[in-house]
Amino acid sequence: MDTIAALVDNYLTAERPVSVVLDPATVLAQAVVAAKFYTGFAELVTNDVIEPPFPAVTEVTELSNSEWTVIKPLFVLYIERESAIHQEASRGLGLDVFGRSTSEIAQDIANLELNMPMNAFYQPIVTV
Repeated sequence: MDTIAALVDNYLTAERPVSVVLDPATVLAQAVVAAKFYTGFAELVTNDVIEPPFPAVTEVTELSNSEWTVIKPLFVLYIERESAIHQEASRGLGLDVFGRSTSEIAQDIANLELNMPMNAFYQPIVTV
C-alpha cells in the first residue's frame, strides 16, 4: 500500500508528467479531498486495526490499490476542475482558455460522486 502523497507523486512524475499545470501541493490537496469523499462511503483498509476507526485522512494515509482505483477518477476530475478554474480566471488577462469548462467538469464530478456509494460498496462473502 502506498500513501496518498506517493500515489500523487507517481501520478505527476510517471502518468502525467507534462499535462498537469497545477503545483504539486494543489494536486495533493485534491487527492486528499477525493479520499475524504470516498471515506464517507467505505472504510479504508488501513482503518481495520486503528482506533478510532475513522482517523483523519491526510497525505500520509495509506490506500490500497483497489481503493485508489475507485478514488482516482474523482481525483482526476478534481484536478481538471481546478485547472479549469485557474484558466478561466486568467481569461481576464487575455489568455485563451483550452479544454473543458468548469461547468462541464462539474457535471462529470456530480455523476461520479452520485455513483460513489455504489462504487465504494464492499460486502465480504459470508458462508454459513
